[in-house]
Amino acid sequence: MSPENNLAYAVKQTEIDYKAEDLIMLQAQLINRNDNGHVLVEKVAADAGTYSAGKYYIPGVSMKFGEHPEEAGHRILTEELEIEDRDIKLIGCQSHDDNERKRWYVLFLFETKEPVSQEEMDNPCEGIDELLYFDLENATSENSTQGLMDIREALKNPGKTYI
Repeated sequence: MSPENNLAYAVKQTEIDYKAEDLIMLQAQLINRNDNGHVLVEKVAADAGTYSAGKYYIPGVSMKFGEHPEEAGHRILTEELEIEDRDIKLIGCQSHDDNERKRWYVLFLFETKEPVSQEEMDNPCEGIDELLYFDLENATSENSTQGLMDIREALKNPGKTYI
């Protein structure tokens, strides 16, 4: 294999081409725990038409071109979850290599200490069937996205690259 076949690239897109390969994807993810240590997850709508349909996923967004990671972290709250903004803190940065789809994800992991209220969870945004607190140890390939399981492992082993 020639060296140019091993190169990934980043491109500025106004809409994400989810079928594109050899991409570097910058994303922000939000960890929010309840008093039992369970993590807030989204259950993606069953009719979403994506690999994540009907599965649990950590709230997150792809970063916009030129966007600071912390801005993306706040956007998770206000745009992705459509709830009140709160203080967030960067807790780590992880790298995940998706060989199957030929993508490299760089994840900025943020945490917010203030749990989401039941009222906020009762009004999930479009494309999300449910918001709930979930024990990440119960995540399986049948009920969760690979991204959620990767983040579970990243929280246990900060700084590791997942391949």
